[in-house]
Amino acid sequence: MSLKSRLNNWVSKRNAKTDVEQRLRRRKEVERQYAKTHPEKIVPVQPEYEQEFKLTHNGKFQLGSNGKLTREGLIHRLKYRLNIAIAVLVILIIILYLYFIFL
Repeated sequence: MSLKSRLNNWVSKRNAKTDVEQRLRRRKEVERQYAKTHPEKIVPVQPEYEQEFKLTHNGKFQLGSNGKLTREGLIHRLKYRLNIAIAVLVILIIILYLYFIFL
């Protein structure tokens, strides 16, 4: 195989890869635009399965009809996690303070 044919083969493979990547990018862009113009109607539902109960902490957070948390459920879960993190940090600060006082 000559150098010229190897080079042409490499260029054609490279062009094929870029074509595939461009098609994928274009497809994702079109899907994003479609999703923006056609939003799904998501209705809150009660969790039924074990996986849904784990996701919602036994029904504490709002679950949508698509099987994911709704916007309100995500906000509530984030607030819950932040409150736990703050409480843990406060407890650690108090423990360190007491440790250094009675050292």
